[in-house]
Amino acid sequence: MSIQQMLANLTEWGYSQKSIAEEVGTSQPNIHRALKGSKVSYTIGKAIENLHRAALEARSAA
Repeated sequence: MSIQQMLANLTEWGYSQKSIAEEVGTSQPNIHRALKGSKVSYTIGKAIENLHRAALEARSAA
């Protein structure tokens, strides 16, 4: 799954771009650009992946 798809899922699940940015340690404009297909650094990409995994697990447990 791509970073863009993970971010789309997170926003569908109620996360704002700002809250995603705060969780992963970047700015909201960077998240917006990533949603539109721009590349992100490895570190930010892994943080998005971890946030997506945690959110998915939380949704599964609910």
